Amino acid sequence: MFSKVFPTAFSGGRRALLVAGLALAATGCSSSGGSTDAAPPNPSAPISAPTSAQTSAPTSPTGAATITVTVSGDPSAVGPAGRPADPCTVWTNAQVSAAMGGGSQLLAEGPSTERPWSCTWGSRRSYLSLRLVDDAAFARTTSDPAFTSVPVAGVGDRAVLLTRASDGSQPELFFTVGSSHYAIEAVADRSATDASNTPAESAAEEALGRQAGAKLRG
Repeated sequence: MFSKVFPTAFSGGRRALLVAGLALAATGCSSSGGSTDAAPPNPSAPISAPTSAQTSAPTSPTGAATITVTVSGDPSAVGPAGRPADPCTVWTNAQVSAAMGGGSQLLAEGPSTERPWSCTWGSRRSYLSLRLVDDAAFARTTSDPAFTSVPVAGVGDRAVLLTRASDGSQPELFFTVGSSHYAIEAVADRSATDASNTPAESAAEEALGRQAGAKLRG
């Protein structure tokens, strides 16, 4: 919510498999003074089947089934089993376009490959995004004095609309469903930097937030 620039790229994910691979290779090499008398493998010995990966769904401390979505090789936050794995299925293109006034068709770009559980719908002029927000970011942003926070009824279990305290621009809806937090940002005009579109943008965010509740609860 800090910029009107279309969010087509985000910070990269965390990858650390190379170091582990190099360490494993190092342990298999003999030192200059090591033994070279190891017995060769017995060609007649049976070959053990590879150990299968865990296939059962992980469970929460309360026993409820959960899912883990992997994005760019990194696990995302764990959410309710009923939440769509693809965030772009929470709304149809038609629902998003209608909420944004129907002046142009906004199309889902597909799940983000850089941020866990995130989708953006866009047109040449407008865009709307939905993303998962972790606990720390939710607490920090919703209590930041740089933003004015107004409670919103009927969206999830708890929702607040944030706007810039300085001028009332850049509205963004933060809300909670169960134990997970989300944010919706609508931008009616990419070139606008003032609060002239705040009423239309906040109305779209609230309308879509109410529609999303059941799907996100699972």
